[in-house]
Formats: sequence, structure tokens, C-alpha cells
Amino acid sequence: MYFMTLFQQIDRINYIDSLIRAKRTGSPDVFSRKLRLSKRQLFNILEELRIEGLDIQYCRYRETYYYRGNKVLHISFVFQDLTEIEEKNTFAGKFISECNFISLYPSNFAM
Repeated sequence: MYFMTLFQQIDRINYIDSLIRAKRTGSPDVFSRKLRLSKRQLFNILEELRIEGLDIQYCRYRETYYYRGNKVLHISFVFQDLTEIEEKNTFAGKFISECNFISLYPSNFAM
């Protein structure tokens, strides 16, 4: 079984976005083939994007998906070094401001 990495998923979403912006998706069959997905997988991704607030429509005449409205998709990632304070206050990948949190572990739990 093939699993996509996070970066591959981001690249796929950005590719979907670029095709929709350019109005060059083609029909759902063509679009899903371009992405090497089933139509069901494509529809699931489009539905997730709609849930996040993007107004994605399909034009039967032009046979393409397009954005309606003024929202845009912007996905990016940045790698940067943490400051010493951020590094000390980071727990399990989550930055804890001033470490005010309730521990899920017993007080004698050793990491």
C-alpha cells in the first residue's frame, strides 16, 4: 500500500489549486486521471476544500472547475530554528505558553 507523505499531499493540493485557478481541470473524469485518483477520491478532496470555505463550482459548458468568490488557497511550510525559550516550552510538538497545562501523565511519570 502506498502512503503519501505530508509534503506530497501539500504538493497535490497545490496542483489541484493551480488547475482550478487556471480553469484547466477538465471534466471530473479527466481531472481525476490528471491527479491519478479515483473520481470518489477527487470528490472527497473537493468536498474538504469546500468545507474549509472555498467556493468550488463546476461549469458543464467549459468542462472545468473554478473558484467563485474572493477566497484563495494558500498552503506553505517553513522550517526555522526555535528560540531557546520556544525549545524549552515545546512539549510533544506543541508549544506551551509558560507551561501552564494539566499533565496527562502521573506526577511520577518519567519520559
